[in-house]
Parts: sequence; structure tokens; C-alpha cells
Amino acid sequence: MLRIHGKLVGFFVAVVCCAFVADVSSAKKDKDSTDAKEERVEIKYLVPESQIEAICKRLNLDVHNPTETRVVCFYDTESQELFNHQPKVILRSRYSTDGKTDTTVKIRGKRTEDKKVKCESDSVIGKPEPVLSCSLTDETQNRVEIETANKGRDVKKIFNHDQENFVTNAGIEHLKWGDLMPFGPVNDVKVWKHLSAEGLEAITVERWELPERDTKPKRVLFEVSTKTPMSALPEVTAAFKKLLGIEEVDAQQESETKTKLVMDHFAKSSNH
Repeated sequence: MLRIHGKLVGFFVAVVCCAFVADVSSAKKDKDSTDAKEERVEIKYLVPESQIEAICKRLNLDVHNPTETRVVCFYDTESQELFNHQPKVILRSRYSTDGKTDTTVKIRGKRTEDKKVKCESDSVIGKPEPVLSCSLTDETQNRVEIETANKGRDVKKIFNHDQENFVTNAGIEHLKWGDLMPFGPVNDVKVWKHLSAEGLEAITVERWELPERDTKPKRVLFEVSTKTPMSALPEVTAAFKKLLGIEEVDAQQESETKTKLVMDHFAKSSNH
């Protein structure tokens, strides 16, 4: 009888354990599902050039082996009509060493409800509030056509009909696509993906080297970023700052976004 009783106890313990594991697994799935549905925030920090080497060491970055290398270019009118519009409109192309290409239209500061459109917020360290960005990307563009656009010819050709409509939906109804010019390209943009750190999801690092041109000196833009659900923004931001050793943002920290810095660097001197 005791032996039977022991077997029964063991059976019930096993059932309870299985139920507990199932509950934990179910809870994790529910959390993952909630996180997937919740709007994401990309936390970004543009590292001052004087601190790049130290940050590379903090991240254990293999500086000679990026995940991929890209060529990136932005497009706008000479007066930066799109970027100065409210909401801001950003046109960008990229191609990388692994053969991937894409063109993107991004609207910053206005929500667009469309299943093809991806929306998330950008939280730049040093700025008070996250800014919503919605983007529409085409990954089917031909690299040769992108290279042609980067030389200032046939820019309209690399953006599809849906992307043109997306620009119109931002309130720019009479854009003269023939007036668009390249701001760039920036060659040899190095990207490191899926870097790990305690308390953070995968971290991405980008290194942009802007060449010397006209009266503008050569400069390096070094951006570190990670993504999180909006509800976890405070604690993830704290972990992000701790990782990078950010106690307070330097008063000399760049106030503009990386996109704006690149566009200004490649703008004609007469615009400044």
C-alpha cells in the first residue's frame, strides 16, 4: 500500500510539474505575442568621434569584420523640400555586399495605417520624446538602377507606384521627381548586427565615413541602436546608457539626426 501511495504521489508531482512548465511556456508565448503586437521603439545614440574607440571596446566590436557593408544615398530637391516639410519625408536607397538592395520612403511625424507600411518610433538619446516614423520599403530594385540614381539620373525610377503615393499621402502633392538629386552616396558604410549585451535585445552599430568635400572636413558618424517594445522603453534606455557609459548627454552632442547630417554634408555650399 505504501508503495502504491508513493507511486501516486510521484504521479501527482509529475502532473503538477508539467502543468507548471506548460503555464510558464504559455505565459512566455503570450508575452512574445504581446511584444510582437506592441509598437517598437528604436533607441539611438550618435557617439562623439572622440569616444568611438572607447565604445568599440565596451561593445567588444570586431572592427575589421562588420556583418555587412553598404552604399547608402538620400534624395531630395536642392532646397531639401522633402526633409523640411511637415511631416518630414525621407527617400533613401541602399545596397550591400551580400547583394541585397532596397529603396525606402519614410514619413517622420505622421502615422499611416496600411498593412504594407511599417511604423515605429525613434528615441534619440538626448532628445526629449520619441518621434514616430512610418516607412514603405521595396526590396526588388535593381542595383544598376540605384547606381544610376546615385549619379543624379532617373531617381524616380527606383521608387515604385505605392511609394510615390506614400509621398503624396504625406501632403506633397506636386513633387517634381525630375528635380530630385542625390545626397551622397556614402560608400563603405559598415554595419555590425546582433551584438549582445545584458538587459538588451540585439544591438546594431553603424559607422559612416563622410568624405572631405568643398569646405567640409571628413567626419565619422558612429551610431549605436537597439529596439524595444514601447512599454519597456524606460528600463531598456537605462540599460542602454549603462552599457555605453552615458551618464548625461554632452552639451556638444550632435543635435541633428544622422540623416540630416549626411544630407547637409552633401548639400551644395550655396544652401548654407
